[in-house]
Amino acid sequence: MKEINPKADIQIAVLVDEKTLLLFGWIDRALPTSGTASFSDGADNAGTYDARFWHRDEVSQWFVALLRFDNIAQIRPQRLSITGADRSSRYAIPAIQNIKINPWTLLSTLKEDLPEAMPVVFDFLHATLSRNAAKDPGPSERVTRLMLAFLQAMAQPDGFAEIFGRMPSLGALVQGWSFNLAAGERDLIIETDGCATFQGTIGSFERSDLPSTARGVLGVMHGADTVDLPAIRRIYYKAAKGWCYLEIFENRTLLNDQSAVPHLRAMLPTLTGEPAVLRTLKRLSNAQYEGFETVSRLELPVRVGLDTAVRVPGAGTLVTGWVLDPDHHVMSIMLKGIGVSARIDQDWCRTSRRDVSEAFAKDGLFAGKITPGQDSHGFLAFVPEPAASADQSERYLELSLTDDVCAFIPVPTSKAGAPALRRLLSTINLNDPAAETIVSRHIGPLVQAAGRLPVASEINVQSYVMGAPLTAPRLSVVIPVADARDDIDVTLAKLAVDRDFDGVEIVIAAGASAHERLAPSLRRFAEFYDLSIKLIPCPHAHDAFQAMDAGVRHASSDMLLLLSPSVLPTSAGWLSKLEWAYKTCGKPGMVSPTLLYEDYSIRFAGIQRISSEATVSQYAGYSRDWLRGREIATVQAATTDCALIPKALYLETGGFSRDFVGSDFKSVDFCLKLRAAGHVCLWLPTVELIALDETPREQAQEYWLQTGGLVDRWGFERKWPRLVSSHSTATQAQGSVDR
Repeated sequence: MKEINPKADIQIAVLVDEKTLLLFGWIDRALPTSGTASFSDGADNAGTYDARFWHRDEVSQWFVALLRFDNIAQIRPQRLSITGADRSSRYAIPAIQNIKINPWTLLSTLKEDLPEAMPVVFDFLHATLSRNAAKDPGPSERVTRLMLAFLQAMAQPDGFAEIFGRMPSLGALVQGWSFNLAAGERDLIIETDGCATFQGTIGSFERSDLPSTARGVLGVMHGADTVDLPAIRRIYYKAAKGWCYLEIFENRTLLNDQSAVPHLRAMLPTLTGEPAVLRTLKRLSNAQYEGFETVSRLELPVRVGLDTAVRVPGAGTLVTGWVLDPDHHVMSIMLKGIGVSARIDQDWCRTSRRDVSEAFAKDGLFAGKITPGQDSHGFLAFVPEPAASADQSERYLELSLTDDVCAFIPVPTSKAGAPALRRLLSTINLNDPAAETIVSRHIGPLVQAAGRLPVASEINVQSYVMGAPLTAPRLSVVIPVADARDDIDVTLAKLAVDRDFDGVEIVIAAGASAHERLAPSLRRFAEFYDLSIKLIPCPHAHDAFQAMDAGVRHASSDMLLLLSPSVLPTSAGWLSKLEWAYKTCGKPGMVSPTLLYEDYSIRFAGIQRISSEATVSQYAGYSRDWLRGREIATVQAATTDCALIPKALYLETGGFSRDFVGSDFKSVDFCLKLRAAGHVCLWLPTVELIALDETPREQAQEYWLQTGGLVDRWGFERKWPRLVSSHSTATQAQGSVDR
């Protein structure tokens, strides 16, 4: 690399802030305007470099340069090397003799000795520091104060700002008059306690009360809707004659948020400027939602309908509906509201809506425009939102159309409760090739977010004790009832005749109003069998797992036996064997027995391979003879249909996840959470119980459970990606060996 030694005099070297060094002086040639800089050729203190050069005399150039270093505080006056972006040459600048720490040294020196250089230096600082601020969180206070000091020293008064208004999510409106602020796109610097730069779109208009050389101005400062409008002191801009400012009229008008856009709309016919500027202002005048639907007012063949909108505050909103736009007037569709502004038409899933085609086929506005068979008018879109979003926040759709027109439609949202999710799941067409995409992009994220919502507490629900109460039961048997069964007399009879259950508490967690049906028979059984029964109403439980979760929290013992009402013992004494296994195997996380079908074939014998396709034991359907000689074993997952587990461990694990629609994955997921926390699941082959193959009667034909299964499989794979993929690979490999 060629080294060049120019003649130069650095008259001012000053720290602008903690990372920025500014140089001002003259040099005998123009250097590259950007590149890298280092002191004494040290690679460990290299930084970036930007500069501006302008004519001084026949043999030299004025220059101003900014050097940015992470370790600028350690720099000492020494030789400076500049390397251009093309890295063809390195320029050795004479040593810096003195670095000032007060940035106002630059301003005072220029003001006294070179006032004509002030606008050039400021323009360079404004362009360079603003560009750098776009990469950093924002300009430092020292930079802001320096920029403001330059403006106050050199800008000339040029008119007044008289009217201000906030345009939420669009910007801020300002209106007044000026001699030199021309219509167009302008950088506007707003002075408050500090200063900030915003892009402004300015139009002008005639005013009879002004001198002939002045004009009224109206503009929108984009992104300035967060500025405290009453705190504005001046508005600076660069005009043909240099930097100028609008003073603030003493009796200025502050429009409310609902009045600014209508004011802009009313002023549009009077404004002049370039066509592009007027189009921008026209678009802004139509781009604010005013609380009501405007799509139906369009004279264009465009109509929109909403089917449902489900929102999880702090997670996102899922919107479904249809858009009929045969002539393609709609350029974009956005979901907006406080804390969210996202385009949905780029990532939505389209669905067939033949009913929409048929409904508008005879509408005069759409006559001859709807092509038969092209019915993909429906849409489904999930829009995430920041975690800090307000619970009560209005949502709406904004349609941007040709000719700079916007139209709006309110989006009333419902809570992501079980009824809303079931209605939503019922709309998915399992035969649609895009079904899995719909789940992964839209439905799945909403369902998982809904599962993380706080649920109505079951802790303060009144429990009903039947039979002789136990002050310190050695075990709590938690039996969930969340279907339409009328009683659980067989289960209670089996437990009553087994001495293993002497001194235990039986907790019946009854969901879906089942407690009203069960209470009379439970009271009778408690008295007849001399049992201690605790009935827990849990109306918010939508399946057996949620009922189980509520029941556990009311259990009095430190040890739990989770027991499905569909599991029936074949003999007495099986509980003591489970307890023996728990005590002699190092107190594992959970112990489960073998479950058999009614024909005595195997239903559950531990799950050794985890897969999103297999939520039951791989040995299901095997002959009972296969169990002969099997010993207690560690498994990937046990079964919560019958399991011994400490209450503290259950609560520590968080119970059953609520981010699954159906029940297929909840037991396996619970076991995986146990294992992830460092605990072991055991399967005890020598204890056998019958597990009736029951399906809740009211859900047997529910379509939403089928579509929910697709969502749950996606969610399970997403939650346990490494485990599922590794075991899937192992399963495929084992299958190839078997063949």
